[in-house]
Amino acid sequence: MRSQTCIPFVIVVLLSILSSSCTAKSAPTEAPTAAATMDVPASTPQVTDTPIPTSGGSEITMFVDQNNLFAIDLPSNWTRATEAQSDHYTDTFTSPDGSAKIESLIYNDGQPFEEAKNKDFALYLLNTYYSSTGRAGDIIINSDQMMENGTQRNEWNSKSGGYSGVSFFELRGDDKATFLMFTAQWKDGTEQATLDIVNQIIATFKAP
Repeated sequence: MRSQTCIPFVIVVLLSILSSSCTAKSAPTEAPTAAATMDVPASTPQVTDTPIPTSGGSEITMFVDQNNLFAIDLPSNWTRATEAQSDHYTDTFTSPDGSAKIESLIYNDGQPFEEAKNKDFALYLLNTYYSSTGRAGDIIINSDQMMENGTQRNEWNSKSGGYSGVSFFELRGDDKATFLMFTAQWKDGTEQATLDIVNQIIATFKAP
């Protein structure tokens, strides 16, 4: 008799366990979400189409090269300095805090250039006029790129001067005697707001 009463009891317990396991619901699992992303400021200016930001209520002004070789837009509170020699002239614009510069160097000694030697001459100009030592070896070319419009682009830095830059260069004129170099340079630690302005000035460069 004892064994007969135990069997139904065991069956009832098993049925109860199976019933509870079938009706129980597992907690819903949330789909994984992507981590938030943040735009990291670029240390090297990149060309964009955003309007030039200004500070201190300054307005945007257009500068046109004296020989009509190019034009750029820049804030009016960037100071301008001009220098002329027998074979070249420069126009330099400096940011209000002095941490960044935009400069054009136009070289013409009356002799035509060989396009194959453009890179060598550009490096010569960088070491002569943009190096803190004025000697070869201080300016290091980090990248060398040929743009779609035929302009060559060099990103560089000074080993001893604590600053970096980007230069665009090309030949102008039917006689290929005019070497145009357009350079932006900035000190290490320059504020991102100033680099943004440099970015936009580069983007406005155009031939009138």
